[in-house]
Amino acid sequence: MMISDEDLRAMIEDELDDIADDALLRGESDQPEWEPEIDSQAVLRVLLRLEEELGVELSEDIVPVGGYDDRTACVRAMVDESKRALALAQRDAGAEVSS
Repeated sequence: MMISDEDLRAMIEDELDDIADDALLRGESDQPEWEPEIDSQAVLRVLLRLEEELGVELSEDIVPVGGYDDRTACVRAMVDESKRALALAQRDAGAEVSS
């Protein structure tokens, strides 16, 4: 599966927006300064959506304890891990075909 960085970013940003909207609906719009911008539960939710949409398994190692301090770092890490997983899946698929 080939997907552009822009499409990956859009998918991740969309899920992060959905998470923020859900928090607003629950009345959790105020975030204490000491909390990361993207907590680890949100990162896991994004990871699961990416796995479902891309059809690959992503490493849980990209989910830092506590989460990400800012959205940009989260998106960058998710894009990089998605690209790594897609390349690995493509390589493995090529190996199966040639066997």
